[in-house]
Amino acid sequence: MFRRLSALAPLIAAPALLMAVPALAAGDPGAAPVTGPVAAPTQEAVSGLTPAEVRAWLTEKGATVEEPQTIQGQTLLRVNDGSATWLIFFYGCDATGRCQDIQFAASVVADGLSLDRINAWNREQRFVKAYLQPNQSASTAVLQFDVLLSAGLGVEQLNDPTVVWLELLAGFIESVFAPTNQTAPPPPVTLPIR
Repeated sequence: MFRRLSALAPLIAAPALLMAVPALAAGDPGAAPVTGPVAAPTQEAVSGLTPAEVRAWLTEKGATVEEPQTIQGQTLLRVNDGSATWLIFFYGCDATGRCQDIQFAASVVADGLSLDRINAWNREQRFVKAYLQPNQSASTAVLQFDVLLSAGLGVEQLNDPTVVWLELLAGFIESVFAPTNQTAPPPPVTLPIR
């Protein structure tokens, strides 16, 4: 514990040293005059991502990604990663098409999905949440994972959230078809391609 504090000591001391510099400079008549605060850079960090940037990044990573679509005012990408088809929805988009947050989403259609299984998943998982889709002929679970985007980080900020999404999507599918007392094999997973 003390090691961590000692490692932070330079960070703690730096502000005190910076505050002392103007006072030291003022005492030296030959020193350059102290000016006001340094102006922030004039170019702002780019905020958000465009669907085209996300599509190019996913394609570079090996996914098959359709062109961005807008359905009833909602922009989305349809992604196939080789094992499943899922969607990315874009939210908080400005006039230039830059969006402030995204949502990964997938539908899993399977016999035997129950509210108890969905609730168990939601109790045990922190990030990807599931709910049963009403009015479907077969049991359908919808999974969603929201990601807030940070300014200036670019598309690489999707690395960790995408890994979390893929791992938990696979985990949900496995948990839905985990062995039970049934003797028949579980039905195959069908992800809608719409």
